[in-house]
Amino acid sequence: MKHPPASTVFWLMGLPASGKTTLARRLLAHLQPEHPGCGLYDADEQRATGVLRDLGWSPQDRVATIEALSHAAVRHPIGIVTLVTSTPTERRLAADLLGERLHLIHVRAPEELRHARDALRLSPAYRPTPAPDAPELSWTDPEHPALTLDTTAPLDASEATLFSFADNVLHNGRGGG
Repeated sequence: MKHPPASTVFWLMGLPASGKTTLARRLLAHLQPEHPGCGLYDADEQRATGVLRDLGWSPQDRVATIEALSHAAVRHPIGIVTLVTSTPTERRLAADLLGERLHLIHVRAPEELRHARDALRLSPAYRPTPAPDAPELSWTDPEHPALTLDTTAPLDASEATLFSFADNVLHNGRGGG
């Protein structure tokens, strides 16, 4: 896969209803004034209307999802992706595809908070009886994300931490990967 030379990808991963999409949208709004070419690829939205329309959660579809989102994200100087990305194998695939452009961000929240958030959504992300191949069933906490955000903290605190991290990566080339 060819990458534009300056592309950076912020990949927000975590269990359903952990806050990935909310934080990704806020990150996009924060970055766009200075970086108008940002692109946001939310897996749920892309399954409904975009590049993931025909993909489910089988192991093969999960690989295809990571490949499609990686390819889409690097078409922008800054790409933002939200995807559960359950296993070390899935995270390694994203790292292999994106290399140093990738900054994995673990968004976490306890189960009771995720359930409460999901009850407010029109289309629940957290399924009480998930399909046997649902990504949340194979979830393992990442060992070395570039950043971990605990969304039990107030939104503005998580947001400030994320913005500071992203600004550091973009302006200083630091922040982990």
